[in-house]
Amino acid sequence: MRKRVAVVGGSGAWGRKYLRAYAARSDCRMVALVDRHPERRRLCADFYGIENVFDSLEALFEREIPDIVSIIVPVPVNPGLVLACAEAGVKAVSCEKPIAVQLSVADEVVRICTERGSMLSCGNAFWEMPNFLEIVDWIHAGNIGRVTGIEISRGVPHEIAGGACPDLVMVRHILDSEAVWVEGHALPHREDWTFPDDTLPEERDGPMHGRIGYANGVVCEIPPPREDVARLSVHGENGHVFFQGHQPALIQGKGHEARMAYLKSLAVREDWHYIPGAIERVVRSFETGQTPLSNGHDYRQALEIAIAMKLSDKQGHERVALPLSDRSARIFPEPYRYHGGDGMELDSHTDMRRIERELNRWSHG
Repeated sequence: MRKRVAVVGGSGAWGRKYLRAYAARSDCRMVALVDRHPERRRLCADFYGIENVFDSLEALFEREIPDIVSIIVPVPVNPGLVLACAEAGVKAVSCEKPIAVQLSVADEVVRICTERGSMLSCGNAFWEMPNFLEIVDWIHAGNIGRVTGIEISRGVPHEIAGGACPDLVMVRHILDSEAVWVEGHALPHREDWTFPDDTLPEERDGPMHGRIGYANGVVCEIPPPREDVARLSVHGENGHVFFQGHQPALIQGKGHEARMAYLKSLAVREDWHYIPGAIERVVRSFETGQTPLSNGHDYRQALEIAIAMKLSDKQGHERVALPLSDRSARIFPEPYRYHGGDGMELDSHTDMRRIERELNRWSHG
Protein backbone atom coordinates (compact mmCIF):
# COMPACT_ATOMS: atom_id res chain seq x y z
CA MET A 1 0.00 0.00 0.00
CA ARG A 2 1.28 3.47 -0.86
CA LYS A 3 2.31 5.64 2.08
CA ARG A 4 0.33 8.85 2.57
CA VAL A 5 2.79 11.75 2.74
CA ALA A 6 2.38 15.40 3.71
CA VAL A 7 5.13 17.97 3.15
CA VAL A 8 5.27 21.09 5.34
CA GLY A 9 7.04 24.07 3.78
CA GLY A 10 6.99 22.22 0.49
CA SER A 11 6.84 25.24 -1.79
CA GLY A 12 10.12 26.68 -0.49
CA ALA A 13 13.47 26.14 -2.20
CA TRP A 14 14.39 23.06 -0.16
CA GLY A 15 10.81 21.88 0.21
CA ARG A 16 10.42 21.62 -3.56
CA LYS A 17 13.31 19.15 -3.63
CA TYR A 18 11.35 16.98 -1.21
CA LEU A 19 8.23 17.21 -3.37
CA ARG A 20 10.23 16.10 -6.38
CA ALA A 21 11.81 13.17 -4.52
CA TYR A 22 8.51 11.92 -3.10
CA ALA A 23 6.81 12.27 -6.51
CA ALA A 24 9.46 9.96 -7.99
CA ARG A 25 8.54 7.14 -5.59
CA SER A 26 5.89 4.63 -6.61
CA ASP A 27 5.35 3.61 -2.97
CA CYS A 28 4.35 7.10 -1.79
CA ARG A 29 1.41 9.39 -2.50
CA MET A 30 1.51 13.03 -1.47
CA VAL A 31 -1.86 13.73 0.10
CA ALA A 32 -1.23 17.25 1.39
CA LEU A 33 0.98 20.30 1.03
CA VAL A 34 1.14 22.58 4.07
CA ASP A 35 2.55 26.04 3.34
CA ARG A 36 1.63 29.62 4.21
CA HIS A 37 2.52 31.06 0.82
CA PRO A 38 -0.75 30.57 -1.15
CA GLU A 39 0.54 31.31 -4.65
CA ARG A 40 3.62 29.13 -4.43
CA ARG A 41 1.63 26.45 -2.64
CA ARG A 42 -0.99 26.22 -5.38
CA LEU A 43 1.60 26.25 -8.16
CA CYS A 44 3.50 23.32 -6.60
CA ALA A 45 0.35 21.41 -5.65
CA ASP A 46 -1.00 21.67 -9.20
CA PHE A 47 2.30 20.57 -10.70
CA TYR A 48 2.50 17.44 -8.53
CA GLY A 49 -1.23 16.69 -8.42
CA ILE A 50 -1.57 17.24 -4.68
CA GLU A 51 -5.29 17.70 -4.04
CA ASN A 52 -5.22 19.06 -0.50
CA VAL A 53 -3.44 22.24 0.56
CA PHE A 54 -3.44 23.76 4.04
CA ASP A 55 -2.12 26.77 5.92
CA SER A 56 -1.33 24.77 9.04
CA LEU A 57 -0.76 21.30 10.42
CA GLU A 58 -3.82 21.74 12.63
CA ALA A 59 -6.00 22.09 9.55
CA LEU A 60 -4.40 19.02 8.00
CA PHE A 61 -4.86 16.90 11.12
CA GLU A 62 -8.53 17.81 11.32
CA ARG A 63 -8.89 16.07 7.96
CA GLU A 64 -6.47 13.13 8.28
CA ILE A 65 -3.27 11.89 9.91
CA PRO A 66 -0.72 11.05 7.20
CA ASP A 67 1.68 8.14 7.53
CA ILE A 68 4.71 10.38 6.93
CA VAL A 69 5.26 14.11 7.39
CA SER A 70 8.39 15.88 6.14
CA ILE A 71 9.01 19.34 7.61
CA ILE A 72 11.22 21.92 5.88
CA VAL A 73 10.91 25.19 7.81
CA PRO A 74 13.12 27.74 9.64
CA VAL A 75 14.78 26.41 12.79
CA PRO A 76 12.67 28.23 15.45
CA VAL A 77 9.44 26.85 13.96
CA ASN A 78 10.72 23.32 13.55
CA PRO A 79 10.36 21.82 17.08
CA GLY A 80 6.71 22.81 17.50
CA LEU A 81 5.73 21.19 14.22
CA VAL A 82 7.63 17.98 15.00
CA LEU A 83 5.93 17.80 18.41
CA ALA A 84 2.51 18.40 16.83
CA CYS A 85 3.11 15.46 14.50
CA ALA A 86 4.16 13.20 17.34
CA GLU A 87 1.16 14.19 19.48
CA ALA A 88 -1.18 13.59 16.52
CA GLY A 89 0.16 10.09 15.99
CA VAL A 90 2.18 10.51 12.80
CA LYS A 91 4.34 7.40 12.63
CA ALA A 92 7.33 8.81 10.69
CA VAL A 93 8.48 12.44 10.75
CA SER A 94 11.49 14.13 9.18
CA CYS A 95 12.88 17.61 9.69
CA GLU A 96 15.84 19.69 8.60
CA LYS A 97 18.83 20.90 10.61
CA PRO A 98 19.61 22.14 13.19
CA ILE A 99 16.97 20.37 15.26
CA ALA A 100 16.37 23.37 17.59
CA VAL A 101 17.88 26.55 19.02
CA GLN A 102 17.77 25.54 22.69
CA LEU A 103 19.11 22.28 24.05
CA SER A 104 16.16 21.65 26.38
CA VAL A 105 13.79 21.96 23.42
CA ALA A 106 15.81 19.37 21.49
CA ASP A 107 15.61 17.13 24.59
CA GLU A 108 11.82 17.48 24.62
CA VAL A 109 11.50 16.75 20.89
CA VAL A 110 13.51 13.53 21.22
CA ARG A 111 11.66 12.48 24.38
CA ILE A 112 8.15 13.09 23.08
CA CYS A 113 8.81 11.41 19.74
CA THR A 114 10.20 8.37 21.57
CA GLU A 115 7.27 8.21 23.99
CA ARG A 116 4.69 8.54 21.20
CA GLY A 117 6.39 6.03 18.94
CA SER A 118 7.00 8.62 16.23
CA MET A 119 10.15 7.79 14.24
CA LEU A 120 12.06 11.09 13.90
CA SER A 121 14.56 11.49 11.08
CA CYS A 122 16.64 14.65 11.08
CA GLY A 123 18.92 16.13 8.45
CA ASN A 124 20.59 14.17 5.68
CA ALA A 125 24.04 13.48 7.11
CA PHE A 126 24.64 9.96 5.80
CA TRP A 127 23.56 10.78 2.25
CA GLU A 128 25.61 13.92 1.63
CA MET A 129 28.40 11.77 0.19
CA PRO A 130 27.71 8.76 -2.07
CA ASN A 131 28.40 5.37 -0.47
CA PHE A 132 29.09 6.83 2.97
CA LEU A 133 27.21 4.08 4.81
CA GLU A 134 28.83 1.30 2.76
CA ILE A 135 32.29 2.65 3.55
CA VAL A 136 31.49 2.95 7.26
CA ASP A 137 30.39 -0.70 7.24
CA TRP A 138 33.75 -1.54 5.64
CA ILE A 139 35.55 0.35 8.42
CA HIS A 140 33.46 -1.37 11.11
CA ALA A 141 34.36 -4.73 9.56
CA GLY A 142 37.95 -4.06 10.64
CA ASN A 143 39.48 -3.34 7.25
CA ILE A 144 41.75 -0.60 8.63
CA GLY A 145 42.03 -2.10 12.09
CA ARG A 146 40.89 -0.29 15.21
CA VAL A 147 40.09 3.36 14.56
CA THR A 148 42.69 5.47 16.37
CA GLY A 149 41.84 8.97 15.17
CA ILE A 150 39.41 11.00 13.12
CA GLU A 151 39.44 14.51 11.72
CA ILE A 152 36.94 16.93 10.18
CA SER A 153 39.71 17.83 7.79
CA ARG A 154 38.21 20.89 6.12
CA GLY A 155 37.41 22.38 9.51
CA VAL A 156 34.26 24.39 10.18
CA PRO A 157 34.48 27.43 7.91
CA HIS A 158 30.93 28.71 8.45
CA GLU A 159 28.71 27.25 11.22
CA ILE A 160 29.40 24.67 13.89
CA ALA A 161 25.69 24.14 14.69
CA GLY A 162 24.28 24.61 11.21
CA GLY A 163 26.57 23.56 8.39
CA ALA A 164 28.82 21.28 10.47
CA CYS A 165 26.18 19.27 12.32
CA PRO A 166 26.12 16.58 9.56
CA ASP A 167 29.88 16.16 10.02
CA LEU A 168 29.39 15.72 13.77
CA VAL A 169 26.68 13.13 13.14
CA MET A 170 28.90 11.26 10.67
CA VAL A 171 31.77 11.20 13.16
CA ARG A 172 29.46 9.77 15.83
CA HIS A 173 28.34 7.02 13.46
CA ILE A 174 31.87 6.13 12.37
CA LEU A 175 33.07 5.89 15.97
CA ASP A 176 29.82 4.39 17.33
CA SER A 177 30.50 6.35 20.51
CA GLU A 178 29.22 9.41 22.36
CA ALA A 179 31.18 12.63 22.85
CA VAL A 180 32.29 13.16 26.46
CA TRP A 181 34.26 16.43 26.22
CA VAL A 182 35.07 19.28 23.86
CA GLU A 183 37.63 22.06 23.50
CA GLY A 184 36.59 24.94 21.27
CA HIS A 185 38.12 27.95 19.57
CA ALA A 186 35.55 30.25 17.96
CA LEU A 187 36.30 32.29 14.85
CA PRO A 188 34.45 35.44 13.72
CA HIS A 189 31.18 34.88 11.89
CA ARG A 190 30.33 36.79 8.72
CA GLU A 191 29.94 40.52 9.28
CA ASP A 192 26.59 40.65 7.51
CA TRP A 193 24.98 38.05 9.79
CA THR A 194 22.48 39.44 12.27
CA PHE A 195 21.09 37.74 15.37
CA PRO A 196 18.26 38.54 17.82
CA ASP A 197 19.14 41.45 20.09
CA ASP A 198 19.12 39.39 23.29
CA THR A 199 21.71 36.86 22.14
CA LEU A 200 25.13 36.67 23.77
CA PRO A 201 28.28 36.24 21.65
CA GLU A 202 28.63 32.60 22.72
CA GLU A 203 25.06 31.96 21.55
CA ARG A 204 25.75 32.90 17.94
CA ASP A 205 26.68 30.26 15.42
CA GLY A 206 29.89 30.63 13.45
CA PRO A 207 33.19 29.03 12.40
CA MET A 208 35.07 26.91 14.91
CA HIS A 209 38.08 24.71 15.43
CA GLY A 210 38.99 22.47 18.35
CA ARG A 211 38.81 18.89 19.59
CA ILE A 212 36.10 16.43 20.64
CA GLY A 213 36.79 13.47 22.91
CA TYR A 214 34.67 10.31 22.67
CA ALA A 215 33.86 7.63 25.23
CA ASN A 216 35.91 5.05 23.32
CA GLY A 217 39.05 7.16 23.76
CA VAL A 218 39.25 8.48 20.18
CA VAL A 219 39.71 12.23 19.71
CA CYS A 220 38.20 14.06 16.75
CA GLU A 221 40.42 16.91 15.58
CA ILE A 222 38.83 19.97 13.96
CA PRO A 223 41.61 22.11 12.46
CA PRO A 224 41.18 25.75 11.42
CA PRO A 225 39.25 25.97 8.11
CA ARG A 226 41.19 24.99 5.01
CA GLU A 227 40.52 24.07 1.40
CA ASP A 228 41.52 21.28 -0.98
CA VAL A 229 41.43 18.56 1.66
CA ALA A 230 39.13 15.64 2.44
CA ARG A 231 35.90 16.33 4.27
CA LEU A 232 36.56 13.60 6.87
CA SER A 233 39.72 11.60 7.52
CA VAL A 234 39.65 8.35 9.48
CA HIS A 235 42.87 6.77 10.75
CA GLY A 236 43.18 3.16 11.84
CA GLU A 237 45.89 0.86 13.11
CA ASN A 238 46.25 -0.51 9.59
CA GLY A 239 45.04 2.09 7.14
CA HIS A 240 43.14 5.28 6.43
CA VAL A 241 39.92 6.44 4.82
CA PHE A 242 39.47 9.87 3.29
CA PHE A 243 35.88 10.92 2.60
CA GLN A 244 36.03 13.46 -0.20
CA GLY A 245 32.80 13.78 -2.10
CA HIS A 246 32.36 11.40 -5.01
CA GLN A 247 35.86 9.90 -4.82
CA PRO A 248 36.67 8.49 -1.36
CA ALA A 249 40.17 7.13 -0.85
CA LEU A 250 40.50 3.82 1.02
CA ILE A 251 44.02 2.82 2.03
CA GLN A 252 44.99 -0.43 3.71
CA GLY A 253 48.36 -1.00 5.32
CA LYS A 254 51.08 1.35 6.52
CA GLY A 255 54.33 2.61 5.06
CA HIS A 256 55.67 0.73 2.04
CA GLU A 257 52.90 -1.87 2.47
CA ALA A 258 50.10 0.66 2.03
CA ARG A 259 47.84 0.12 -0.95
CA MET A 260 44.60 1.50 -2.31
CA ALA A 261 41.52 -0.60 -1.63
CA TYR A 262 38.67 -0.78 -4.13
CA LEU A 263 35.16 -1.85 -3.26
CA LYS A 264 33.28 -3.29 -6.21
CA SER A 265 30.00 -2.48 -4.48
CA LEU A 266 30.66 1.28 -4.59
CA ALA A 267 28.74 2.86 -7.44
CA VAL A 268 30.03 6.02 -9.12
CA ARG A 269 27.16 8.50 -8.93
CA GLU A 270 27.98 11.81 -10.57
CA ASP A 271 24.28 12.72 -10.52
CA TRP A 272 24.04 12.04 -6.79
CA HIS A 273 21.67 14.10 -4.66
CA TYR A 274 21.17 13.32 -1.01
CA ILE A 275 17.44 13.99 -0.54
CA PRO A 276 16.15 10.81 -2.26
CA GLY A 277 18.40 8.71 -0.02
CA ALA A 278 17.26 10.56 3.07
CA ILE A 279 13.62 10.03 2.10
CA GLU A 280 14.30 6.32 1.60
CA ARG A 281 15.43 6.30 5.27
CA VAL A 282 12.12 7.89 6.35
CA VAL A 283 10.02 5.41 4.38
CA ARG A 284 11.97 2.44 5.76
CA SER A 285 11.48 3.66 9.33
CA PHE A 286 7.72 3.81 8.70
CA GLU A 287 7.69 0.28 7.30
CA THR A 288 9.87 -1.31 9.98
CA GLY A 289 9.18 0.81 13.05
CA GLN A 290 12.93 0.91 13.66
CA THR A 291 14.87 4.00 14.69
CA PRO A 292 16.07 5.68 11.49
CA LEU A 293 19.65 6.55 10.70
CA SER A 294 20.46 10.25 11.09
CA ASN A 295 17.78 10.70 13.72
CA GLY A 296 16.67 13.16 16.36
CA HIS A 297 19.10 11.85 18.96
CA ASP A 298 22.01 12.24 16.52
CA TYR A 299 21.18 15.87 15.86
CA ARG A 300 20.42 16.65 19.50
CA GLN A 301 23.93 15.39 20.30
CA ALA A 302 25.40 17.49 17.47
CA LEU A 303 23.61 20.57 18.83
CA GLU A 304 25.01 19.90 22.31
CA ILE A 305 28.56 19.58 20.96
CA ALA A 306 28.20 22.90 19.12
CA ILE A 307 26.89 24.67 22.23
CA ALA A 308 29.63 23.16 24.38
CA MET A 309 32.37 24.25 21.97
CA LYS A 310 31.11 27.83 22.08
CA LEU A 311 31.04 27.60 25.89
CA SER A 312 34.62 26.27 25.90
CA ASP A 313 35.74 29.23 23.82
CA LYS A 314 34.09 31.63 26.29
CA GLN A 315 35.93 29.91 29.16
CA GLY A 316 39.35 30.37 27.59
CA HIS A 317 39.22 27.17 25.53
CA GLU A 318 38.96 25.01 28.64
CA ARG A 319 37.75 21.44 28.29
CA VAL A 320 33.98 21.21 28.80
CA ALA A 321 32.50 17.88 29.89
CA LEU A 322 29.41 16.37 28.28
CA PRO A 323 26.54 16.06 28.78
CA LEU A 324 25.98 19.68 29.72
CA SER A 325 24.20 20.26 33.02
CA ASP A 326 22.62 23.53 31.82
CA ARG A 327 19.99 22.36 29.35
CA SER A 328 18.74 25.92 28.82
CA ALA A 329 21.88 26.65 26.77
CA ARG A 330 21.24 27.68 23.18
CA ILE A 331 22.87 28.60 19.90
CA PHE A 332 21.22 30.74 17.24
CA PRO A 333 21.78 29.77 13.60
CA GLU A 334 22.76 32.19 10.88
CA PRO A 335 19.93 34.30 9.39
CA TYR A 336 19.08 32.03 6.45
CA ARG A 337 18.40 29.08 8.74
CA TYR A 338 16.74 31.20 11.43
CA HIS A 339 14.36 33.19 9.23
CA GLY A 340 14.21 31.08 6.08
CA GLY A 341 15.76 32.32 2.88
CA ASP A 342 13.03 31.90 0.28
CA GLY A 343 12.51 35.10 -1.62
CA MET A 344 14.42 37.22 0.92
CA GLU A 345 15.71 39.44 -1.85
CA LEU A 346 13.07 38.75 -4.51
CA ASP A 347 9.63 40.23 -5.05
CA SER A 348 6.70 37.83 -5.28
CA HIS A 349 6.43 38.03 -9.08
CA THR A 350 10.11 37.24 -9.59
CA ASP A 351 9.92 34.40 -7.06
CA MET A 352 6.96 32.81 -8.86
CA ARG A 353 8.66 33.05 -12.25
CA ARG A 354 11.75 31.35 -10.82
CA ILE A 355 9.65 28.48 -9.45
CA GLU A 356 7.80 28.10 -12.74
CA ARG A 357 11.10 27.81 -14.61
CA GLU A 358 12.39 25.29 -12.09
CA LEU A 359 9.30 23.08 -12.32
CA ASN A 360 9.34 23.25 -16.10
CA ARG A 361 13.01 22.20 -16.13
CA TRP A 362 12.29 19.27 -13.83
CA SER A 363 9.34 18.14 -15.97
CA HIS A 364 11.74 17.73 -18.91
CA GLY A 365 14.56 16.24 -16.85
